[in-house]
Amino acid sequence: MSKYFLLSMISILTNVSPVLSEDPETSNLKVPFTVSWETTRAVSPVRPEGTVDYTAALNEALKGDITPEENAAVAIVKAIGPNPDNAGYEYHVRLCEALGVEPLPEDAPGYVEFGTEGYGFIEPAEGSESENIYDIINDGVLERPWKKEELPNAWRWVELNESVLDQISKAVLLPRYYRPVLLDEEYDNLLIYTPQSELLASRSVSRCLLARAMLRLGEEDYQSAADDLLTLHRFARKIAKGPTMLDVYGGYSFDYRSQEGDIQLLQLNDLPLSILHNYRVQLSELEQSPSVAEKVDLAERYMVLQFMQRVATNQLDMETVKKISSSWPDSKPLEYLVYHTDTDWNPIFEKVNSTFDEAVEVLNKPNLVDRKVAWDHFYNALNTEKYNPNLERLMTSRRAETVSREFIDEALVKTFVNLLLPFFNNWDQTERRAQARSEMSLLALKLKEIQLKEGRYPSTLPESTMDPFSGESYMYRVEDGEFILYSVGKNRRDDGGFGRENDEDPETDDLTVTSRAEK
Repeated sequence: MSKYFLLSMISILTNVSPVLSEDPETSNLKVPFTVSWETTRAVSPVRPEGTVDYTAALNEALKGDITPEENAAVAIVKAIGPNPDNAGYEYHVRLCEALGVEPLPEDAPGYVEFGTEGYGFIEPAEGSESENIYDIINDGVLERPWKKEELPNAWRWVELNESVLDQISKAVLLPRYYRPVLLDEEYDNLLIYTPQSELLASRSVSRCLLARAMLRLGEEDYQSAADDLLTLHRFARKIAKGPTMLDVYGGYSFDYRSQEGDIQLLQLNDLPLSILHNYRVQLSELEQSPSVAEKVDLAERYMVLQFMQRVATNQLDMETVKKISSSWPDSKPLEYLVYHTDTDWNPIFEKVNSTFDEAVEVLNKPNLVDRKVAWDHFYNALNTEKYNPNLERLMTSRRAETVSREFIDEALVKTFVNLLLPFFNNWDQTERRAQARSEMSLLALKLKEIQLKEGRYPSTLPESTMDPFSGESYMYRVEDGEFILYSVGKNRRDDGGFGRENDEDPETDDLTVTSRAEK
């Protein structure tokens, strides 16, 4: 789990009011840097005292010329209702204001979370297989076909949300997507603490969509099930267009959930060929999720630069700095450097910006081999040595005022660059996993189509698609009339199709799709 995810989760669990832009008292602020493409990257809007409003800059870049009428995010927000993930009505009002639409009434109906009191959910009987009401959604039970009689609580959940799911099905057909960034006042309106209530609510909606698809499979309503799975794929691609890497991760996870549904289609013996063919074709034509490079180049860059700007202008109180450094250990030196007044900030901003530029260039390389070589060069070229271990002692001693500016500048550069290093490779690997799963899902559906036409699976893959981890064709074989298709995963080793669930070898990490039903 990434440090950024932990930081973001802190903000998600904090019941505070979001705002749209940064409005601290800054009239007497000293700005020790130049606003330019090379330093601050964003050059507008600039406040009267000379600092960049990164939140407004990010929202302007994301919004472009998107109107509320064509914005899928507006329709999704309205479908979920006025209290997403129990964030409170004020959050909904602020979000709607940012989207340029009227908020729903506070008592408007909306999405109902599984197990919510007062909605007719039944506690499991004593001694039943499920120890509590939430077992059915926590243990993957809804990722297979089921019927009302088997899971009455799941059926009630789907029934309560029929209208919401139908609205989502229409919303994802809208052509564009823009969800603005909101901020938390409690955390000094820092972008690294962007609230994610709408994303968490969307995650729950995605589970409900899959549950309805699997219910329809259980009822042998195959066309409706395929429609729901296609909606879930579309929903995932829309959510991934949100402002931050967390939105991309959310979209990837929703897409993976829908791919679990795709596997259930593969394992049906009586699925009509026409339904399968139309589903596969429509899935292949869907818009792709945005690249990781896009998010790194804009939102993630602005998060770090805004944080640096706050440090440079002494706008972070020590309590906030300590909160950050406790969750993000590599930022510990900021506790000793944050109030140092004789720092040359321009080269520090330039170094961090150039680091982002280089990472984006690597992430944009389509060839796997070229990207691997570029990553090695990238990490070797950076001075990744940790900050001077004597830094804390020096900066908290009587000699603190005698420490050279060069020493401070070097320490700050290392601190900010070291904050970034853990993320770049993780982002790259996450994108590759999502790409592999998406490609294998389409390949598997094609294989099933061939099997329905010819009575058996082909001995070789019908398409030469390259595994994004190995740069070679995906692994494939047919055993006892069923196929197994897999990527070699991050370790780039053929583990025979065994993934992380292999108790005998924790190092296996193949990503696998199979037509063989689990027993």
